Amino acid sequence: MKKTSLLRACCAMLLSTLLLSWVQIAEGLKDKIDVGFRQTKVLSVLQYLEKNTRLKFSYNLDDLEKLKPVTIDKKERTVENLLQEISHATSLQFRMTEDIILVKAAPATSLAVAQPAQEKPVEGVVKAAGGEALPGVSVRVKGTAHGMLTDVQGRFKFTDLPAGSVLEVSFIGYEKQEVTVNGQSPLTVTLAASTKVLDQVVVVGYGTQSKRNVSAAITSVKGSEISNVATNNPVNALQGKVAGLTVTNTGGAPGGMADIRLRGISTFGSHQPLFVIDGSPGDPYYLNNNDIASIEVLKDGAAASIYGSKSANGVILVTTKKGKKGAPKIEFNTWYSVVNPTGKLHLLDADGYLKVHSMMYDAAPAGTKKPAYLKTGVTANTNWQDEILGQGNSENYSLNLTGGSEYFNYGLSGNIANEKGTLLGTNFKKKSIRSRNEYKKGRLTVEANLVYAETQRRDVPYSVKDAFFQSPLLPVYDSKEKYGYAMQINQLPKYENAVGVNFYNDNSNKTQYFNGNARLSLELLKGMKFVTNLNLANSTYFTYNYHPPYRANANDPLIPYARLEDGRTTYRERLMENLLYYDRSFGKHNLNLLAGYTAAESASNSLTAVADGKTTVYSVVDGQIVSNVIPGGFLDPSFNTMDGASGGTYSAGGTRWQYNRLSWLGRVNYAYDGKYLLQLSVRRDGSSKFGENRRYGTFPSASIGWNLQSEPFMQQFNWLTMLKLRASYGRLGNEDVLTAYDHQQLILIKNVQGGGYVQGAGSTAWPGGAAYDLRNKDLRWETNVSRNIGFDFSINNKLTGAFNYFNNTTIDLLIRKALAPSNGLNDPVMNVGRIANRGWELELTWADKKGDFNYSVTGTVSQVKNKVLELANDGQKLYGVGLKYGTGPVPNTTQVGSEMGAFYLYEADGIFQSDAEVAAYKNSKGELLQPDAKAGDIRFKDTNGDGVIDNNDKTYQGSAFPKIEYGLNMSVAWKGFDLQLFWQGVGGNKLYNGNKYELQGMDAGRNFDVSTLNAWTPQNTNTNVPRAVLGDPNNNNRESTRFLESGSYLRLKMLSLGYSFSPKLLQQAKVSRLRLYVSAQNILTFTKYSGPDPEIGRTDVLNNGLDRMMYPQNKVLMAGAQLEF
Repeated sequence: MKKTSLLRACCAMLLSTLLLSWVQIAEGLKDKIDVGFRQTKVLSVLQYLEKNTRLKFSYNLDDLEKLKPVTIDKKERTVENLLQEISHATSLQFRMTEDIILVKAAPATSLAVAQPAQEKPVEGVVKAAGGEALPGVSVRVKGTAHGMLTDVQGRFKFTDLPAGSVLEVSFIGYEKQEVTVNGQSPLTVTLAASTKVLDQVVVVGYGTQSKRNVSAAITSVKGSEISNVATNNPVNALQGKVAGLTVTNTGGAPGGMADIRLRGISTFGSHQPLFVIDGSPGDPYYLNNNDIASIEVLKDGAAASIYGSKSANGVILVTTKKGKKGAPKIEFNTWYSVVNPTGKLHLLDADGYLKVHSMMYDAAPAGTKKPAYLKTGVTANTNWQDEILGQGNSENYSLNLTGGSEYFNYGLSGNIANEKGTLLGTNFKKKSIRSRNEYKKGRLTVEANLVYAETQRRDVPYSVKDAFFQSPLLPVYDSKEKYGYAMQINQLPKYENAVGVNFYNDNSNKTQYFNGNARLSLELLKGMKFVTNLNLANSTYFTYNYHPPYRANANDPLIPYARLEDGRTTYRERLMENLLYYDRSFGKHNLNLLAGYTAAESASNSLTAVADGKTTVYSVVDGQIVSNVIPGGFLDPSFNTMDGASGGTYSAGGTRWQYNRLSWLGRVNYAYDGKYLLQLSVRRDGSSKFGENRRYGTFPSASIGWNLQSEPFMQQFNWLTMLKLRASYGRLGNEDVLTAYDHQQLILIKNVQGGGYVQGAGSTAWPGGAAYDLRNKDLRWETNVSRNIGFDFSINNKLTGAFNYFNNTTIDLLIRKALAPSNGLNDPVMNVGRIANRGWELELTWADKKGDFNYSVTGTVSQVKNKVLELANDGQKLYGVGLKYGTGPVPNTTQVGSEMGAFYLYEADGIFQSDAEVAAYKNSKGELLQPDAKAGDIRFKDTNGDGVIDNNDKTYQGSAFPKIEYGLNMSVAWKGFDLQLFWQGVGGNKLYNGNKYELQGMDAGRNFDVSTLNAWTPQNTNTNVPRAVLGDPNNNNRESTRFLESGSYLRLKMLSLGYSFSPKLLQQAKVSRLRLYVSAQNILTFTKYSGPDPEIGRTDVLNNGLDRMMYPQNKVLMAGAQLEF
């Protein structure tokens, strides 16, 4: 066959695309075949393909007999490409119908690239659902031979079309569409991706795979679903979109990252999944939502185990946008939002404050002196919550440039985000730039991916708790005070003035993040390639805190001092991977092999310096050395550097660590006849975090699949377009619980009496070192054993879904084993526990189109049951944080038989209505069960009947793990309008309202919740709020069911309405797409929870579901624009 010019080859491919416009990409079309033909009849070619591929053809024998023999060069190509060559050589048309390819002789068709418009033109543009123009699309006048292909901008033009003409618009991989012409012009035709495509390509660990051949549990999320959500990072936008993936906002703080849990919690260490960005580990926090092309969530062990020790909590693969061959495309996206808290606390005003405090002191023991503020009355009526909590805003700008040529594709994007928080003084800024480039020629492919980002965050410098406790009787400002802010009047309780603290304190947390990745791929043989991947991730964190001398709290020293804290931490990860791939098809057999070796190094170095604006002066008085602390350094308040602190007192601290990991990996994927699927993989990891005896761990996995719809006995069910059964087993390692040197016996250096040693009289401690840990050579991998069964289905290409049942068990759990105090050692980390997570997931999508009306509904629902099976010691209990200064009442307890961080509480049993009821509440010995109680106090149950109410009476009362999680995403599009609603909710979970512990405590001097106005009194007995009494002698505020509430909620997470302008209006400005939209987030919530917001996210599993002075969640109203040209 003669070689053709590049121009002729391009025209040939364009013609082939037209003639194959009816082809639906099916499994067999993507198979590779190495074959050639010389002067062979077309009938013989098709018979050969029927024998050696999974395709079947239907044809008219007479049509084929008329054709001349064909000659096609021998080389490896996909069956789809081979059919394109046959189509070009013979003008045959191929159309996919179910599992049969119809072969038709092409009618004499007038094909032309769109010509300049003449009189009365009918013109239009053809776009994909995402808005990008589609060149080379066949636009044909139905019933005639008149047709053309769209140009490079997706445009077409006809002249003098009869009224009522129907245009048939078709393109390979898309659904055909008919458009009636009634004089309107220009036309915008949007082609939807074919829903009949069973072999959509999904990203899997270390590669891609046909969806038909995937036998593991994987869920894909399109980039468009991420970009439609206004968040500062793409992870937060995943909420409710993947069954089994729990994404909970940890608050509304600017720049905040959501807590992510995949199929429950299986470890006491970090439970965040591993993120792999474009094939290498990375941090999605520094990407912007418009960078995302797709996200794949690898749920089960078979899908994730190829990543070994980093995959125990699941793996999320992020694929960013890259350029395509063609003219450059520019995308600009921006939005601005107004942010308000979803809810507030309801605190007392000045009158309520005086009333409740009067009740509290009236019930105090005789002789208790009342403070002066109860006698002076109202002096101010400050709403301290409004002083620190108000309206915020957010703005975001992103710019993407993509394009490419024959050998080089490029993608470049930048993003700027600014957020002002709802809490006073908080803000966040992010700037990022990303580059993704690919060079491909012949057997060589080189990719280079770069991300650089800078962030700056200002945190709350004051105590939010103090602001809520502060008395409304205290004004914000006081001109009599040296520093301008009121601190105390009339013996009011002493709390800091939050507004003053915010004014005088300057803080920032800055990050410089860089991730560079280079990947080289070389085809060694047909079907075999070698890939080298190098990755460097470097993060530098800067912390800065400074304040001049000031006082904003009556508890502060009378002589204040300036203070400066400046810190640096550098964290670096280096990765090298060498991978060998082999991918071949042999008739009905498809084989994919992977073998590889990886080496990774992680290192950190931190240093923090502190300068205090004070110095110690020593003098001799009466023969004794006397020391006095006086101001020193910081000669001017603007001298806020370490040099500016000269003359003050300096201190510093720091550390560095490093650990290494080596791994070998292998995977086999096998498919027979597109029906029977098998995947086997194994990874062996070695980590320096473990002792030398158990440093290496081996993590195998296996999965099987059966494409049931391809069986002959299923062909009668033509409405069932896909049914695949799956099952998998895998073991995943975990080392994130450990620090770099937990297996070693480290020496701790101290110069205080608790860790140093003394000389002479012992008044001064000298530096000393001691080892408080045990060396453990046998410390080994924590292992997650994953089991999964499920199925995927599609009905009439409109209803698609997936169901999974999983049962995961973590063995060799890494937790601390309690030692006897007499050992004098720290409790060691050992492999001594087990945790189970089992549940199910269901995902359903219905999508359809009626003329210009498109709609889709996607629902997800899942359940996870978490249970602790074994801990280090018999009867061991792991406690969460206490509600009072970290100690005091502890509502969360982790113990065998229940969930992690479950609620073990006293059972409140109403309120004593009289002292007689108190006297009658006795044990079998006639002793009072609550001797300190009086009328109006809470009655607590003696649940174990031992005659004493103590910690042994605390019983299991539920947990924060929902019994059900669900999401519902509904989208509608009509002409240029689009509407999207996203609902998300949980059910069956409990929350502990820790704010009420003190805000409804009525036991000490602070502000309270307005519900305390309904406190019990002899005249107000119909209430569930106990009496107000100073000191709380009955301990009404102990951890009990009094503060336990339902955490169930249903929330309208997002409501978005947009309009895309007609191409005719945009054509003169050379703009291909302009969409304006308005959106609202968290505007409607249905819940019985009495706190500010029921969405309580905590990364610490031991305090699961504890609502305690959280940063308020946000309600967002926004407007935005999306522009392409």
